Amino acid sequence: MRKPLVPALVVLTLLLAGCGPEKSGGSYDDINALRDAFIKAGGDCEEWDESNQVLGAAQSGDCGTDTVLSVYLTHDAVQQRIADTKDSIFSAAGGEWLTGENWVINTDDVRNLQKEMGGQIVSFGSDEEE
Repeated sequence: MRKPLVPALVVLTLLLAGCGPEKSGGSYDDINALRDAFIKAGGDCEEWDESNQVLGAAQSGDCGTDTVLSVYLTHDAVQQRIADTKDSIFSAAGGEWLTGENWVINTDDVRNLQKEMGGQIVSFGSDEEE
């Protein structure tokens, strides 16, 4: 007698649903947790400096000259940081950020990071999509 395929498909679906990053990117308690997740997702951070210099961020730091990580107290603070940057001269420089519920990563390869960490990509510059 053949076993029904439906229970096996239900189990497989449940297993797959638990895999992969949260679409929102989730949130992090502090900058060190974000840095650790960034590294686990394939980011390079050999020269960590928790400088706390990003405007509006609760904590921030950089991994050398090409990567800045920041965590915020609220999602609204992240959205304000994005709006402020889009309204500034820095927007013309272009680039993309990977953003989550309470964090921002500014680095070269946000697309591959997104596959591992989830989150939304925000684009700046002349090729912005609004």
